[in-house]
Amino acid sequence: MRDVKSSMLISFAIVLMMAGVARAQDPRRQMQDLPTGEMYRIEALGVYWTTRATVIVSSDAPGLPGTRVDFKRDLGLTDRAFPELQVTWRPGLRHKFRAQYIPIHFDSAATPPRDLIFDGVTYAAGLPATASLDWTTYRFGYAYDFIVTRRGSVGVVTEVKHTVVRAALRGGLADKVSRQAMPVPAVGGVVRLYPSPRLALTGEMTFFGVPDSDDRHFGGHIADLDLSATWNFSRHVGAQAGFRDIDINHLGEWNTATFSLKGAYVGVVVRE
Repeated sequence: MRDVKSSMLISFAIVLMMAGVARAQDPRRQMQDLPTGEMYRIEALGVYWTTRATVIVSSDAPGLPGTRVDFKRDLGLTDRAFPELQVTWRPGLRHKFRAQYIPIHFDSAATPPRDLIFDGVTYAAGLPATASLDWTTYRFGYAYDFIVTRRGSVGVVTEVKHTVVRAALRGGLADKVSRQAMPVPAVGGVVRLYPSPRLALTGEMTFFGVPDSDDRHFGGHIADLDLSATWNFSRHVGAQAGFRDIDINHLGEWNTATFSLKGAYVGVVVRE
């Protein structure tokens, strides 16, 4: 009888231990212990981003270096606001896969105050010229949170940013287009704090750089800083406001470019 009781106690202890392990490993149970804004599998974010832009592009031709064309100073580019879309899939407590899309388009018309040489063509000062700039960014990344608590998380981010820039300059009978595609990897970190269960404060930074070559025909960097605050009305819906700064410098054999977009944004978060 004593052996039976001992076996029953041992069996009961094993069951309790297995239940505890299962509870610790059950992602659904762990999700329930997280703040309101972290209990999701799929998250969609749409924002309206008011930007201040710096755009400087040059396009060389054989034997004729191009002018560094400042789209604001030389061509009258004005700041605009743009949408931004992001979808996050969270298969596990610490894992997040993200896809982001930013379509940016500028049009401008002005009388350049100086001669501009673009892809071998000279646009004379004092004559009307028009310009257009399409800057489309695709961002695919993975984030791993190595610290996760009810008060926040800390993680690392790896991603690929694919930026396609198409700059066109027209004046008189001349019509020149410069296109640059810059797929680059980037790494960084993300920190999220929860001062209260419904308020999230997030800071994220990613970066990639290649040293400039001595002949200035190769090199560049891309840096992306995002600071935001999110108020979660429920586990399914939230409102977000923040500030983002994207800085790109590209050196190529025939084309160089400096792009900077920075400004505040507001948006809506939907989760499931």
